Amino acid sequence: MTRILHLTLIANFAIRFIQILVVFPMAVLISFYLPRISFVDQELNFLICMMLAAAISVIVTKISRKLIVLMFVGILGTIFFNSTFDNHTMNNLQSDYNAMMVNMTSNPHKVSYFKPVKGTYFQERRVKSTMQPTHPEVRAFAVENSTRFFHDEYYQKFNKLTRYFSLFKHVRNNWRYVNDPVGLDYYSPPTESIGLLAGDCDDYAILMASSIMAIGGEARVVISPSHMYTEVKVGTIEDLDKVSLAVRSLFPDEVNGGKIHFHETNGDLWINFDYSAAHPGGPFLEPELYSVISFTK
Repeated sequence: MTRILHLTLIANFAIRFIQILVVFPMAVLISFYLPRISFVDQELNFLICMMLAAAISVIVTKISRKLIVLMFVGILGTIFFNSTFDNHTMNNLQSDYNAMMVNMTSNPHKVSYFKPVKGTYFQERRVKSTMQPTHPEVRAFAVENSTRFFHDEYYQKFNKLTRYFSLFKHVRNNWRYVNDPVGLDYYSPPTESIGLLAGDCDDYAILMASSIMAIGGEARVVISPSHMYTEVKVGTIEDLDKVSLAVRSLFPDEVNGGKIHFHETNGDLWINFDYSAAHPGGPFLEPELYSVISFTK
């Protein structure tokens, strides 16, 4: 009798634990497909999704304990399938959630990873699979054009920023916007884009990020409501004045006394390398962010 009671307690604890485990991933899925309440901010919207997921978890458990276990097994099965058949290991799961979650805090320059965003998970997977920072052709393209502009005296003064800015100037000045095929969101690989120097915003972002990484830089791809662009790490927030001086020195006509725009993440300084701006750190085409796709160094 005591043994049966002991097993019952363990079973109850396991069910309660599973109830808690399924709430967060279920809330993320709900936030993808449940229309946002327009007059409620994003954090409260996600809290509502969490409460709804918790309620579903409790109701499903009351209907059938087996059903909540099946939900849990289904989530584990999805993780296992991705790890085994899609070259996506458990270590990448945090990156996947980061791709779905971003938060613009009260500081408009600061970017962290807490806000769920509909649809960006699959974009992150596609962007990462299209990147080619180690391809020999991309490396050759990046090296050639990172030294195309600006004299060596600027390199001695601003170091690697000079290489990044030269690469930006070449790609941005020669890029021509061309739409995707009808009914298809096409992501052009960099080996294709370097010969065309044409495409839409995601083609440009993938080429720019791959090229910066090909010469040792750190880049990330930012997704906004209807746009995609590259940001490049140019130092820490303490380097802002130095970076601003570099941009104003190398792009004096383009800046023309304007503001240098940036984002901060964990003390690191990231500036916009988008084709919509005439210089690095130019105005954001869309200030609202949906997701930040980062890459392993």
